[in-house]
Amino acid sequence: MINRAAFEQILREYDAKRLNAERELTQRRALIEEKVPRLREIESRIAEISVNKAIARIGGGPAEDIGKTIYSLIREKAEVLSAAGFSPEDLKARYDCELCQDTGYIGSEMCRCLRERVTEVLYDQSNIKEILKEENFDTFSFRYYAEGQPRTVAEQAVQTAHSFVEDFAVSSDNLFITGGTGVGKTFLTNCIAKDLIDRGLFVVYLSAVRLFDILSDATFGSRRDGTEGTSRESFKKIIYDCDLLVIDDLGTEMVNSFSSTQLFDCINERLLAKKHTIISTNLSLKQIQENYSERLFSRIVDRYTLIKLYGDDIRMKKKLEDWDAARGSCN
Repeated sequence: MINRAAFEQILREYDAKRLNAERELTQRRALIEEKVPRLREIESRIAEISVNKAIARIGGGPAEDIGKTIYSLIREKAEVLSAAGFSPEDLKARYDCELCQDTGYIGSEMCRCLRERVTEVLYDQSNIKEILKEENFDTFSFRYYAEGQPRTVAEQAVQTAHSFVEDFAVSSDNLFITGGTGVGKTFLTNCIAKDLIDRGLFVVYLSAVRLFDILSDATFGSRRDGTEGTSRESFKKIIYDCDLLVIDDLGTEMVNSFSSTQLFDCINERLLAKKHTIISTNLSLKQIQENYSERLFSRIVDRYTLIKLYGDDIRMKKKLEDWDAARGSCN
């Protein structure tokens, strides 16, 4: 989870961007007013007419019909700007994000741009970007799966993953990836995450342990990570609202009534919002039913595509290959 110092640094970045945009506007406006002296007169007249109309309304008197006058002044403003090589857009600040005007928030809601910036920092902290360079569809190899069912299932799983990516915008599909240790579950989720991030989608990738830390902090207000309450609640909204949530290694967290309830709420809310979720776990569906709740089991069975990978521990195979190669280079 992102710490307080990192979050405050992001907010300082936003302050700097906003102030820079407003400083540029001030400088640009001074230049425009120097070249178009009539501009200030037009804007003053528009403001004066608007104030007089407001005063008339407050006083209960008849309000002058000023529509045509205002329209004429606005048109003249555009004409004098154009004659000098400018446009009305040059009188507006040029923010990186027009939605929040580089504040990071729309009302009390965290803007999408700020959510993505927070996620980017989270990825930098977890080194996920470097991992995705190594673990993606281009580097996925079937040679670690034995001939027969393990390889056939792996090939089908990769095809399902490709379809999940290609149909992402038009489907509401979710994936439940299960199998033993080291059979490629996390590698496969990394492949999907890499392709969707490359397409500009908002992907949040969390281990189950980290996910429940965030949900716990948002609920109980723990300050062990140094974040403020509003920040923690914002992180929770990121989890609920992102385009794709990947929950890796479900079952490694401490399972209790709180985690079971929180997991169901998260998954259910995302289903209602038609948001995609991928769960990878060593647990079988039967163990999900036993360890969590019947409601969660039902949602997964009804709304998730099951991928079950088989085979030996690929990580161990790779280590043995590396050791063999190292010994061979020494001989």
